[in-house]
Order: sequence, then structure tokens, then C-alpha cells
Amino acid sequence: MDNSQENHLSRADKKSILIEKELKFVRALAGNNAKLRRKVLKNLKTWLATRSRSTFAFTDTDFLRLWKGLFYCMWLADKPLVQEALADDIASLVKCFDNIIISLKYFGAFLETMCLEWFGIDHWRMDKFMMLVRRCTRQTLILLHESDWPVEHVNIFMQQIEKTVLNADKCPFGLTKHFDDLLLEEVAKVSKGDVTDEAMQAIVKPYAIRLLQTNDRRMIKHITSSIFHYLIYQSELGQAYQEKFELWKNTNFVTGNIDDVDYEVQYEYEENDKDYNTEEKEMVYDPRAGQVDVIINAIRFNAMKIIEIFECNRYKSFVTSKGKKQMKMLVKQLKKFASGIFPLGFQSVASITEKDYAVDIDEQIKELENYEKKTANKETNSKNCQKLTQETHDKFCADRKKISSSNNVTNGKTKKKLTKKQLKEKMLMRLKEKREEKLKNIKEAKASKQKNSHSVSTKNAIQKSTLIFTSAAGSSKKPSKTKKAFNDTDDWPGISQNSEKLPSTLFCEVKHKKLAKAQVSEFGDLLVTPISKVKCLKRAALSTDETTKVKKRVKIALNRNVSQDLQQHIAQVERSPQVPYDSARKPVKGALKPNLLPSPINPFYRKKIGLKLNDTL
Repeated sequence: MDNSQENHLSRADKKSILIEKELKFVRALAGNNAKLRRKVLKNLKTWLATRSRSTFAFTDTDFLRLWKGLFYCMWLADKPLVQEALADDIASLVKCFDNIIISLKYFGAFLETMCLEWFGIDHWRMDKFMMLVRRCTRQTLILLHESDWPVEHVNIFMQQIEKTVLNADKCPFGLTKHFDDLLLEEVAKVSKGDVTDEAMQAIVKPYAIRLLQTNDRRMIKHITSSIFHYLIYQSELGQAYQEKFELWKNTNFVTGNIDDVDYEVQYEYEENDKDYNTEEKEMVYDPRAGQVDVIINAIRFNAMKIIEIFECNRYKSFVTSKGKKQMKMLVKQLKKFASGIFPLGFQSVASITEKDYAVDIDEQIKELENYEKKTANKETNSKNCQKLTQETHDKFCADRKKISSSNNVTNGKTKKKLTKKQLKEKMLMRLKEKREEKLKNIKEAKASKQKNSHSVSTKNAIQKSTLIFTSAAGSSKKPSKTKKAFNDTDDWPGISQNSEKLPSTLFCEVKHKKLAKAQVSEFGDLLVTPISKVKCLKRAALSTDETTKVKKRVKIALNRNVSQDLQQHIAQVERSPQVPYDSARKPVKGALKPNLLPSPINPFYRKKIGLKLNDTL
């Protein structure tokens, strides 16, 4: 397109042409051709530099389009060295812009794309994307360090982090955890510890506010460990504590307090040693083969300014109870740190001394006595306890005499004394034997009681059954005129009428719809007995008539079956809306339980629906 034609185009047409070029870059970056991807990355650097100088400023949507292609460019990269080089090339695109604010927007679009795509990354590709996050943050921090950490730019940098990484609605917890772990490490590597207090205050402030806002315990613990505790541990006091603790640990915590440890560390440097001549070498940010160690300088920070941030925001409306509790603990720790005391870690360990593990027999006997009182009766327990206490005291005294006599000098020769372990083992064995004997006595007493109670209950049941039989046989009432359910000849088989065995039982009808059983005595009397007594009679009969086992005959009287009258059936059919079916017909009573009080929402609902109150109300 000629320059004359470009001048005649409107601004919207020019914008659409730029979007088409961006889409070409995105398609090429997300393609399968590796050579084409490398060429496009080189061309992208020059295109971003020229585009940043033009009148068409970059927007967030433009950066999001580009990062979609760059994300899949990293997705398709294989082999670790290729992935490292590509991550460095993508992160170095931040330096293509003339203005730092545009580069911070580019970084914000990167964080937003990572928040959107983080869940879709599988565990095979997770490492290279975590590396990409680290390299991109490092390049943005290098830009801030080269401009001497201006507070305005640091605030914009932290605003991008607040929108994406610290926002729980957008960002997953895994990405926030990874980003928080690397942030202060990269600040220390890039700045070599030379960061202004105002810049550190601007970095820590959003994390302090986030800690006060959250109710999530995982987030609270992670922020305290990765931000606030990290600053305390990487300080001079923290490094001195770690050196002391390692020496204290190697000596098996001999002294009770860590302050009692005396140590001297001497560092020896050789003049021709290349590892310690850092001036000749470039700064190494990542551990690699041959250069495993990476220098991380301590960041200087003002603890009192961090306390001021907490104090200014502790009474605001967004503060939660859990965040406030954690904030109070952090304020105490920071105040100790400001006074020159290291507030974290182990400061003292309880001294390990030999203890007297001797067994007190009197206390053990008292415990056994209390246990027996709870399990058994007072009378049996008192007798057993008296015997056992006497026996134990006698045995104990005899053992003491034997031990004392054995320890004494006999015939000019001294016998070896028993050690504490041997005495303890002997006493424990005796106590076990005594406990087993007591438990056996208690079990025997319980078993004898159960046998006695069972025999008494069986005797009472037999006496009650004999009384019932005698009352039935001695009654001299006249036979009542009742209709026989069965014929006279159809009697129970195996039992004659004049036999001296238990009387036969017959089913009869009784008022109030309660079943009972009728007994027929030898004289022909009919006696009604309750069901509980009948069960006892059956058991007694089974026990007495074990010799005569005869099958029982049962007759089913169908004459007593009752059917529904014809009029009742017709009335029921007329009431039901199903037979014959009528959709307009309403049931007489509702299926739900009637409510005593009507609903207070609409008091005129009966007039609208046309229902009536039930008869039950």
C-alpha cells in the first residue's frame, strides 16, 4: 500500500490493519513450524518497538492477543535448553517499549493470561511455565531497578499483581503460591539488597491488606511464611540464628539455650580462586550445571513501617477475625525484631535428665482397690481387698527382707546388688500376677450370682404356672352357653378329655376386639386367661409333653370373612374423581395435613381457590 493511500484511510481502518498484523503474529507463534516461530519472535521485537512510538497506543486487548500466541509458543517448545532460551526471549520483550508504564501493562496482560490458562497446564509442562513466570517477573524488576525504584512505578507494578495474582476469584492458589515464593527472591537478586524503604513498603502493603481481608487459612499461612517471615529470616539476625542453630544441632543440643553456644566462623578466600571473584564474572540468577550456588543478598527493610501499615488498616470494614489474629502475632514478632531480638525458631530445649522410674506399690494397690469397688459389690470386694492387701504386704515385706539380706555382706563375701531395671521388672511381674488373680475372683463371683438369679427366676415361673392350673381345676362354674367353633368330635389329638395332663386351649371371641385364650378344665368349664399367662402355659405344656409329639390340625373358617356392602362401594366410586374420570371434580379432603392457622400472607386465598375448611377444623 502506497503512502498516498494510507493518508486517505481513516483512523478506524488503520486500527483494523494493525489488528490484522497482530493476528498474523499470533497464528505464526502458535503454529507447528519451529523455524517460523523463531523468525516471528525476532520480527516481533522490532514491530513492538516501532508500534510503541506510533500514535496508536497499546491496549490491554492487544497485549492479550499477543500473549495468547506467546503462551502456545512456549507450549510447543521441547527440551530444557530450548525452553530456557525461549523464556528469556519472551521475557526480554518487556524492554522493547520506550515507556515503563507500557511495559508494566505488558506484564499485567501476561499475569492475566497465566491466570486464565493455569488450570489447563498438565504436569509435564508445569515446570517450564513456572520458569516463564520467574523470568518475566525478573525482567520487569530489572527495569524498576535501572530506574532506581520509583514509588509510582512500583505502585503500578503491585496494582497489576493485586488484580491478578492476589485476586482469589481470578487466580488459582497454585499460581499465587509460586509467585509469592519467587517475588522477594528475585527482588534480592536484581537489586543486590539495595532497595529503598519506600519501595519495600509499597511491595509489602498489598500483601498486608490481603492478609487482613482473607478468611482462608492457607492464604494467611502462605503470606506470613513467604513474605513477612522470609524478610526476618534473610536479615542479618536470621542468618546468625541459622548458623547458631546448625552448630547447636550438630552438638545434639547440649546446652539448654541457643545463646549459650559459642562459635567462631572463619572464611578463607584464595586470591586465584575464580569462584569468589564475582567482579570478573556476570551475575548468575539461576543455578545450573557447574554453577550451582546463586548469591542472594539480604534486603534491608524497616520493621516499624510495616507495623504502621497494619495499624492504619486494622480497624477498617474489610478486616476479618482470622486476619486480625494473625496480624497481632506478626506485630509482636516485628517489634521484637526491631529491638534486636530474633523472634522466630527454637530458642531453648528442655534438658534431658535421668528420672526415677521406681514403682510405688502402695499406689498401685490403691488403684486396684478403687477398680474393684466400681466393678463388684461392697461386701465381696471388702473381703477380697483385705485378703489381698494382707498378702501383698506380707509378700512385699518378705521380698524386702530377702533383698536386704542378699545385699548384706555374708561370710566375708559381697553379693552383687540388683539394678534398678531388674527390680522394676520383678515388681511389675508381681503386680501383673496379682491383677490377674483379682480379675479371676471377680469373674467367678459374677458367674455365681448370675446362676443364682437364673435359678430363682425359673422357680418363680414354675410356681406361677402351678397356681394358674390349680385355679382352673378348682373352679365350679356352670358351663356358659356359647357356640362351638368346632365339632365335639374335632378335639386336639393325642390328649383325651379325662387325662390328667394340661387342658387344651381353644380360640374364642372376646369383647373390645382383644384376643385371649380359653381353657377347658376337666369338668367342662371355659376359663379365659390373658395372653401372658397363655405363653407360660404353652412353655409348661411343651416341657411336659415332650414324649407326645403330634402334628396340630388347623381349620380355616371362611364364614367369618367380611366383604364390603354394595351401597358402600357405589358411594366410594361416586366420591373418587378417577372412576369415572372428571377433571373438574375436586376431592372432598386434601392430601396434606390441615393447618389450624391459615397463612398470614394472603388471608383471602380460600375465596380465590374455592376450597372449604375440612370437617376436622
